[in-house]
Amino acid sequence: MTPANDAPLAPGKTDDTNPTPARRWGRTALEWGLIIALLAFLRFTDQGTVVLGWMQQGVLATGLFQAETVWAEEEAEPASYDLTLRPLDGEPVHMESFRGRTIFLNLWATWCAPCLAEMPYIQKLYEDLGDEGIAFITISTDDDVDVARRFVQEKEYTFPVYRVVGPMPPLYRSPTLPTTWVISPDGKLATVHAGMANYNTRGFKRFLRSLSEIETP
Repeated sequence: MTPANDAPLAPGKTDDTNPTPARRWGRTALEWGLIIALLAFLRFTDQGTVVLGWMQQGVLATGLFQAETVWAEEEAEPASYDLTLRPLDGEPVHMESFRGRTIFLNLWATWCAPCLAEMPYIQKLYEDLGDEGIAFITISTDDDVDVARRFVQEKEYTFPVYRVVGPMPPLYRSPTLPTTWVISPDGKLATVHAGMANYNTRGFKRFLRSLSEIETP
């Protein structure tokens, strides 16, 4: 015997217990609209960049993204000191003045969520090693210097922040933000890391300290 709820519908009747295709399509369109709106918020607004940076900072805290601590494939590849830098507030300095020191060189922007994610770790690294003779050069690529200045002040970052004056040497023209270069005291390119990383690790600190022991020519 056929159960009552499986009985065929009478002519001209509809089954009101199941949503019509129109209702299903309407709900699907709404869901996709919300997803697209969320992605647009995260991608194209300042608040979205902050949220993404906060989320990626949490990912860095897991230890999944560690900074490179190996020598570049060509250990003899020379670094470039042909770079003029201007502090956010101050007179221009030439990178040549940092020759003979280990240099931590980082390229970033306030609109770059991965850059924002790694900056707290760079700040902690600077607090630990900034007094050990290691030069920190973080370069803002923002079009508006006031945007970078406000960001640094609001976050209370104390590591040195510069702007490039004149052309960027080809060696440091990276298509990826952030990108970090480490230069040894003898003027060699020690390592390059494209993308975000947690630099506040014991391994990376040992790496920087070991470079500082290299004698300059």
